[in-house]
Amino acid sequence: MSVEQEDFSTVTVDHSPTRVSSIAAVVAAVIAGVTSAPFALYAVPLGFGGIAVLASGLFMGSSRLRVTMGAAGLFLSVLIAGLFGTGPEILLVSAAATILAWNFGQNAISLGEQIGASSRTRRNEIIHASAATIVAMVATGVGYGVYVVGSGGRPMAALGMLSLALVFLIWAIRT
Repeated sequence: MSVEQEDFSTVTVDHSPTRVSSIAAVVAAVIAGVTSAPFALYAVPLGFGGIAVLASGLFMGSSRLRVTMGAAGLFLSVLIAGLFGTGPEILLVSAAATILAWNFGQNAISLGEQIGASSRTRRNEIIHASAATIVAMVATGVGYGVYVVGSGGRPMAALGMLSLALVFLIWAIRT
């Protein structure tokens, strides 16, 4: 009498960040760095350093802290560019790209942890990126509209409106 044995093998799940959202995060970080860093010399190391730290948090191991620290560097680059008189249009685009980079990076890490990087998540990632980008565009438009209606052309007003627009953008993306 023979007994058949089933061969059970272990399945390994790759919990690294997903590729599509990781690439989207780095592209958004590059847009943020390129639009804010060239306008103030002090913003250059923070902008490009933020890009490097954010990318390392996604492609050199999964690290939410590095993604957040990279986005914080990019955001400081935006603030420094604003202090040196960069126009509100550029500041709003750069700030929105910074927040999108952080959001896309966090999404890549979450999907990698929960589902796995080798799972089919491309559709989910594209829908998330599209919706977040639309929210960012609307928030940027509202922030610029508030600036145009209420400002007298002062750079400090641009910084205040930028901060207000960022609060609304973060609130809209997180809810």
